Amino acid sequence: MTTPRDLIVVAMDVPPDLLVDRGDLSLALAGAELIDLIAAKELTLRGDRVVPVPRPGGERRTADRLLEEALTAYETATRSAEAADRDPGKATERAAGEAGDRPTGKRAQPAAESGADDNPGERVEDWLWRRGRDLPTAYIAALEEDGTLVPERHRRWGLLPTSRRVLADTPGRRRAAQHWASDAPVLRALATLIGVKGDEPPPDEVPTGSPSRVVLRALRHAVEELAEERRLRTTRLDRANATYRSRGY
Repeated sequence: MTTPRDLIVVAMDVPPDLLVDRGDLSLALAGAELIDLIAAKELTLRGDRVVPVPRPGGERRTADRLLEEALTAYETATRSAEAADRDPGKATERAAGEAGDRPTGKRAQPAAESGADDNPGERVEDWLWRRGRDLPTAYIAALEEDGTLVPERHRRWGLLPTSRRVLADTPGRRRAAQHWASDAPVLRALATLIGVKGDEPPPDEVPTGSPSRVVLRALRHAVEELAEERRLRTTRLDRANATYRSRGY
């Protein structure tokens, strides 16, 4: 089991009153993937930027399909960024094309504006927004494939099968539970940042200056950014509803 697989099992195994926001989970899964890829020495950090680790012969050390997909997507994104760096017009188009990745007003900067000419790779926070899109769907599908997530057995009204999925008692689920029970610092920090433990603050056990600490700091900022966007949307909706009511609608 990888850290993101452990994380989604832990997030799905919480009590109903601690449901995790899907957007927060998307960001956290992307962060967990990055932490695992750094641990596997497939990627590394240079400051707050993700850069590849050169491999003789191009061999890779990860056997997990989703981590492999994350690595391939990163390579594609950085190649596109490098091409955009050589063409300022394409850099602007690329930044505009990422408009759906993150909240309004918080777009990734074109390389020419962000100084990426001198700093290769991708900012950690940009990785979270790019890779996180629809990532829970991919991990849910993976859990269904390996039998960790299965249809609920009871039938509604005795006629129609329910579409609800539940976690089965599999080795993967048990490993995730053991990892969580062992208070593994990175898993606890990832899960706590997205509300798996309610309002409990994230533990401060990940070593200062470590790559995991850098990723967790970027995740905290992204989650706060997303929460602010949700708050603004709610405020706008409340104001619109108040306006409609005042007009007699």
